[in-house]
Amino acid sequence: MGFRKFMETVLGDPFGTAEIRRLTKENAELAEKSRKAIAYIRDKTNQLLTTIGTLPLRHEELDDTSLIETDPIGIVCQSFEQILEHLQEMNGELKLAHDEIQGVFDSAGAAILVLDDTMGIQAFNSRARDIFAHDCEDIRGRRCADLICHRNIPLQECLFNRIMQSRRSEQLNDLECQGRWFNVSGSPIRDRFGDVKQMVLVYTEITEQKRMLEALREKEGIYRLILDSAADLFQSIAPDGSILYVNRAWRDTLGYSDDETALLSVFDIIHPDSRPHCRELFIRLLQGSRPEQTSMTLVAKDGRPVPLEGSVSCSFRNGRPYATCGIFHPPPSGRPATEANNPSPAVTHGA
Repeated sequence: MGFRKFMETVLGDPFGTAEIRRLTKENAELAEKSRKAIAYIRDKTNQLLTTIGTLPLRHEELDDTSLIETDPIGIVCQSFEQILEHLQEMNGELKLAHDEIQGVFDSAGAAILVLDDTMGIQAFNSRARDIFAHDCEDIRGRRCADLICHRNIPLQECLFNRIMQSRRSEQLNDLECQGRWFNVSGSPIRDRFGDVKQMVLVYTEITEQKRMLEALREKEGIYRLILDSAADLFQSIAPDGSILYVNRAWRDTLGYSDDETALLSVFDIIHPDSRPHCRELFIRLLQGSRPEQTSMTLVAKDGRPVPLEGSVSCSFRNGRPYATCGIFHPPPSGRPATEANNPSPAVTHGA
């Protein structure tokens, strides 16, 4: 037995060997824990640096002792705070921009829908809600085919399908929806691969215009009926000499059908003796001359001369001559039409 063992047996560890061994073991454990803690701190620091887009720490640049003293996690946390503040400012600016865009969106007179590639409504303005959201129901997420046209449009005419196929802007006119009429234009929104992921549809209501047009057509029909019932000859001539309208008495007297009249110029039916006077009258009418009484001779389809007399005037639109209107009748029996008084209204081929 050695001397140390003998003394430990007799005196009970007078040199503190057991205590030294315990402390040595504790130091080794603490060192291992410290190593793991530093490794954890370094790993998490690198993870945070990578998250914010910074290169990770290298051991030769920052050893374990400097790592604790530098407190990189605290520095990264401060960076995160700055990033979050920047994001908050950016979110505030984005919200303001969104509100401004929504304000412009809602101020548009037309109804605007934004659809996804499945025809679902993703966004809409207040005008669209007023027109299509019946009983204040939410239209977001609904399919436009179910909400607007109720699938009554053939697939080849559906604006959504046309845009998805052509991948370019398209237009659809005279769309009827629950007693209202719209002209619709649509534009695709493509992703970076060129695929259509969304589209914007703009519905411009034309209900009042169509009603006005129908009313005008009804009035035009009444006017045509009145003019076709008249015994006098009526003609309306465009500035280029083309014939805009003639009544039944005019066609019957000159012997031309509707189709033949549409191909004529007023110069085709003016008798050569009347042309100089007609041209003079035409110039005066274009310059704003008041309605004039005149006489002239036209040429019927069969070549016979047709003397006429009456009045002619010129109408203007936006300050420009639009058409001449002439009302004629044969001169009293036994009195030939004289062009000397006022050149023939046939020249009313004017504006």
